[in-house]
Formats: sequence, structure tokens, C-alpha cells
Amino acid sequence: MELKVTNIEDLKRMAEYEIIELPRFKKEIPFNAKVKRVSLLNLVRKGVIPNKLLSAAEELFYGKQASEGKVDLAQLTNVMFIMAENALVEPSIKDLEDVGLELTDEQLVALFNYTQEGTSDLESFREEPEDSERNSNEPTIQGKTE
Repeated sequence: MELKVTNIEDLKRMAEYEIIELPRFKKEIPFNAKVKRVSLLNLVRKGVIPNKLLSAAEELFYGKQASEGKVDLAQLTNVMFIMAENALVEPSIKDLEDVGLELTDEQLVALFNYTQEGTSDLESFREEPEDSERNSNEPTIQGKTE
């Protein structure tokens, strides 16, 4: 089979935004957002990810062995937030902050995974758990112990 150069129109379509379903803030309200794929390495190259977070970026990209365990959770979280901030088009992080919302841990991880893998990695967030009553986002209150 002979390989052909990808048509520029096809490449343009790859650069378009997608609307994806992210993990919800509340069970009854879906969270669909317009997102774009961003590259961790391009954000490093452009200086969007500051030097002090380069070890964390390296760990996220190559795995724990790259940084020899010198990266803390705060640094990893900051890199993931920068990735989410650059991936989220509508609503933007600022739009969410303006109405008093912050991305949840699940949403940050989903956006980071989307930037690296596309929509295939989001399927696990869309599946309904078998026991949705026990796995709801409502706080669990432990009964009295005797």
C-alpha cells in the first residue's frame, strides 16, 4: 500500500475544537465543554509551563523514573491545571471561576487525559457505575458506631 500525503483540509479538521462530556459538578447537570487538544511539549517550548514546573512536566510525560521522585503533588497539579486551562475553550477556567466553580479532581484528570489521548480516554468517565446510589457525588455519612 502506498502512503499519500494527508490533505490540508483533513488537517484543518483535526485542529477544530470538540465538544466533550466531562465528569459532572452535580449528578443532574451534564458538563459539556468545548475543548482543544494541546501539547505538553509545545507548552514547555513556548514557555507556558514555567521552568520550576519542568520536572513535573517531565514526570507526567515520561513517568516517575524520569524525575527520580523529586516532584511533589503540588507541582504535578500545577502542570495538569495549566494543561486543562489551555485545553478548555468554553467555558473557560475564568468563566467557571466567575460563577464560583473550580474544576474537580476528576475533571482535571479527564482534561489532562484528553490532551494526551483524545476522546478515547474519556469513555470511563461516561459509564454509569452499577451501584449509582452508593457511588453518587453526595457526601457519605457514617452511622453511629457501637
